[in-house]
Amino acid sequence: MNSAEVDALLKPLTIKDLRVQCRARGLSPAGGIEALRERLKEAMVETKDFALKNESGEDLAVVQVTAGQASKDIAAGKGQNNYVRPAGQNVGNFITDRPSSRVIHAPGGASQIVFGESDAPKAGNNYARPGGQNVGNFLTDKPSSKVSAPPGGASQIIFG
Repeated sequence: MNSAEVDALLKPLTIKDLRVQCRARGLSPAGGIEALRERLKEAMVETKDFALKNESGEDLAVVQVTAGQASKDIAAGKGQNNYVRPAGQNVGNFITDRPSSRVIHAPGGASQIVFGESDAPKAGNNYARPGGQNVGNFLTDKPSSKVSAPPGGASQIIFG
């Protein structure tokens, strides 16, 4: 392995993982992530031991993972998933009467739309007024919002 390959091996490791790797090799686990990567890289190149270690110093098994594979299938030695079937991913599928998902609420939830007469109470907001939303509004001298600072904030420009 060359230096760039060791960098690629160490790049995805977190600082916690790097400290475990340093301790397993008898190196100091002190320092930031860059210092740990550099220290570990030097030790790996010097000893020609490029295997990742666990807390007790034993080599970790490297498993090649393919998207769509479950961990239990990998552990059981099944290296096949539906996406890599030679005949296609849907070969052998069939439809049953059993639903694939459980419906908890009807579509739309608890909401309902009624066309025609209804005993439902009328909405109590200005938008639902029969005469329009602005019926009954009037202007007063009292401002409707508080101005805490003039436009532009505390800055000012003086000409002259």
